[in-house]
Amino acid sequence: MVPFIIAEEEIVIGFGLIGVKGITPAGPDAARRELENAVSAKEARMVLVTERIADWIRPQIRNAILAGAMVQVIPGFGGRIEKRVDEEALLLSALGIKL
Repeated sequence: MVPFIIAEEEIVIGFGLIGVKGITPAGPDAARRELENAVSAKEARMVLVTERIADWIRPQIRNAILAGAMVQVIPGFGGRIEKRVDEEALLLSALGIKL
């Protein structure tokens, strides 16, 4: 599995230092395109998206996860924005766990 990051420039540079490729989208449309490209790549990818970028493309991330893609939202440069309950529910649902 090949990791790929969609994040702010500083985060992409940091991950690049350890060999992880990534992209900094210019806006919501570019972020949507990059997510689609990342999850439809030939090799299996684990896509990491920072919270700030994820706020632009939350519905697309949800659809990708439900379709079986490995997408994880991570804290950005400034730390966690706020915990969203629906992300936890989405993960449990994708795993087939009902509480």
